[in-house]
Amino acid sequence: MSEFIKKTIVSPDGEKLGKLKDLLVSSDNSYPILKALSMDTTDKTTVTIPWRYVKEVSKELILKKSLSEVKEYDVKKQDIYLLEEVLDRQVVDIEGKKVRRVNDIKISAKNGHYHIIGVDIGFSSILRRLSLGRLTKLGISASEDLISWKDIDTLKSDYAQLKLKVPKQKIKKLHPADMAEIVDQLGLNESLTILNSLDDESAADTLEEVSPERQVSLLEGMESQRAAEILDEMSPDDAADVLADLPEKKAEELLDLMEVEEAKDLRELLEYPENTAGGIMTTEFATVNQDLTAEQVMDSLRDIAKGVETIYYIYVLSKNGDLVGVTSLRDILLADPQSNISDFMHTHIIKADVLSDQHDVAQQIAKYNLIALPVVENETKLKGIITVDDAIDIVLPTAWKKRVPRMFGR
Repeated sequence: MSEFIKKTIVSPDGEKLGKLKDLLVSSDNSYPILKALSMDTTDKTTVTIPWRYVKEVSKELILKKSLSEVKEYDVKKQDIYLLEEVLDRQVVDIEGKKVRRVNDIKISAKNGHYHIIGVDIGFSSILRRLSLGRLTKLGISASEDLISWKDIDTLKSDYAQLKLKVPKQKIKKLHPADMAEIVDQLGLNESLTILNSLDDESAADTLEEVSPERQVSLLEGMESQRAAEILDEMSPDDAADVLADLPEKKAEELLDLMEVEEAKDLRELLEYPENTAGGIMTTEFATVNQDLTAEQVMDSLRDIAKGVETIYYIYVLSKNGDLVGVTSLRDILLADPQSNISDFMHTHIIKADVLSDQHDVAQQIAKYNLIALPVVENETKLKGIITVDDAIDIVLPTAWKKRVPRMFGR
């Protein structure tokens, strides 16, 4: 492509007609054939010429007929302008989990046609476009890095077109952290295009892994109902964090569009001051009544596990809803099935008040080697839990937070 865009177009008798502006292909084929070229003429107009009028490709593009004899090409909906829509666009490298730039487009002549073979994301293509290809002869390494055109797919939105290395169905199989890394590298419109191609749960998992600044811009750039549906699927603590960073009016709008119960939980979380236990806890935790047996608890665990962040600790409540004990999944598995849970639960509970400083909470979790810490109000009313993941987030620098393996979450 970089060689084509430098060429002058001339008539059969050698008259200079103009400069090549772009090349058109149809998106219908795996390796599309050049359909037409657009040209800036010497009298400063733009014409689109079917490729069948091209007689020869050499230092110049020589037409078979004079410009007055050419019937202009009718551009179709599926046609792609290679220079305008592909060159310098971004490609998601699924294997490398990186965003790469299309530096050139490989075009090959075969059986009288010019086929698009792939896109070049290598350093050599940059040198070629800058007419510095000879530098490779001086020892500068510049290997070609080609992605086959058949592996390119297009995500289209009203704002942008994004070229992907693999069909977009495959990007949905990436781990949310990998997907988030890609989303963080892309422009806002491209990031929105990817998120909007995911179901609500996958989009929520991805958004939780995205940097806080990008979370805000994504939710603000998204259609409000869609943003509310994604917030419904996020962990309450993560959803509360991003809502707290949004403008108040926007946060209220999204809360009004959310499911009633989820919105109620988030409104409660948002009441707690930032940097307190209440401000970082999640409201998704497992509780059982103290009158149940170990067998009854085991029977109900499958349902309990659907809506909680961790099932390892199970908190025991009295009839009045007071926190009276805590047990673990291991304790329940090892207990006599007919024994009452109050017979083997731990009653000395390490806990934090909703207004405790978040750094004190992190120190408590580290000191007692806890996987999660219950957060209470008025000594006994269980309001949430703080997992060790959240404790690590408190003490680690922001740049390191997303590199820590997640122990919990869906």
